[in-house]
Amino acid sequence: MASLLGLVSAAPMAQAQDDFARGTAAFKSGEYRRALALFETERRRGGSSAKLTYNIGVSHFKLGDYAEAGRWFERLLEYPQWRDLARFQLGLVAEKGGDSARAREHYRAVQARAESDRLRALSGKRLAALAPSEPRTATASRQWTALASASAGFTDNAFALQDELLVDSTLAEDRYSEVFAWGQYRLAGTADNGWRLQGFAYRRGYAEYDSLDIDSYNLGVSRDLSWNGWRLELGAAAESTSLGGESLARTTRFTGRLQRAFAGNRVSLAYLPGHYSGGSDYRHLDGWRHRVEAKLARPLGRATVNALYRLDIDDRADLERDNGDFYSYSPTRHSAAVELEWPLRDNWTLSAGVEYRTSDYDGLNTLTDTDGTAKEKAREGERVKSWLESQLYLSPRLRLAGKVSIADNEENFALYTHDRTEASLGLRYTF
Repeated sequence: MASLLGLVSAAPMAQAQDDFARGTAAFKSGEYRRALALFETERRRGGSSAKLTYNIGVSHFKLGDYAEAGRWFERLLEYPQWRDLARFQLGLVAEKGGDSARAREHYRAVQARAESDRLRALSGKRLAALAPSEPRTATASRQWTALASASAGFTDNAFALQDELLVDSTLAEDRYSEVFAWGQYRLAGTADNGWRLQGFAYRRGYAEYDSLDIDSYNLGVSRDLSWNGWRLELGAAAESTSLGGESLARTTRFTGRLQRAFAGNRVSLAYLPGHYSGGSDYRHLDGWRHRVEAKLARPLGRATVNALYRLDIDDRADLERDNGDFYSYSPTRHSAAVELEWPLRDNWTLSAGVEYRTSDYDGLNTLTDTDGTAKEKAREGERVKSWLESQLYLSPRLRLAGKVSIADNEENFALYTHDRTEASLGLRYTF
């Protein structure tokens, strides 16, 4: 079952004596032990490429040394461009070891995340062979998946969100706890052509300031399609959010997303409009937000670079008080972010990122600022947010996750200017 899968080709005739090229030729001739010896010679001379690692692993597999093959394939999990292939081969290793549950786990991971249509198809065939009673139509991913997490954290400015919503400038430290659950169920078809039901529930509760507790619930349906080499997602969802036990907003969200891989890079383009209906104290939030996103994930050695550009255009009801004060809640925002994610060990990853955001609001804000001065001008702001996150895999499904983030929001009204630092630690489990 294991093979070079077309990823390794013979070296040119001018390099016929090269150990790697001769090892490749020996492998193709079925001389697996000789091929392994030549690959090992190349490694001892300093060869350390992912391609050489793969060839050593697949040679061990052909020789029946499945445990050793697995150890070499696990090394490839550190390389984003090789990760899917390594997972598929680890599925084959698990099959040979009689661990069908572990094999299915690897194949389902490949189906859910692999860019290669061929790898997804091969994983589907192995799943069908391991579980022939399962419907053959569900070959593009497992029918359902879910994630749950719980964490505890600390913030030095619990009121930052309320400052933006109610214009009630306060600074207060507090401890908080968070719980999050997400899941999706495939109603019909496959990941390339099918329907999904998905949703999440989220809660952040504060130790002292329970008026700032946030609860959010979302349920929606998505249609997955393939179009001219792109993976297309169309969807709609309803979401309800409350602040301090009072309704903050009910939102109808829509999704239009295109994804495609180009030369090992993953590109995502999205249009994500949403209509907001604020609660009784938040009518100024009524209206639309139009969001456009472009994302790029690019391998960089063992690491992955993630880049984001986002445009938000808001058209809200805004807030006008009886004394004539006017507060705009209709910003146009440009955001740009970059994140670097790299593996420290096979089961330990670290990521660091920074985001820069500008905001320009419609209309002229008329209000009394924190210094007691009455001001009338268009609201403008800049925010810089940075973060450091680490994930340690305690098992293939269980992760220990820690995160520290710092946000600096500067505006031309001191009323809206604030800083915020948060740190959290928690557990995440994938079902």
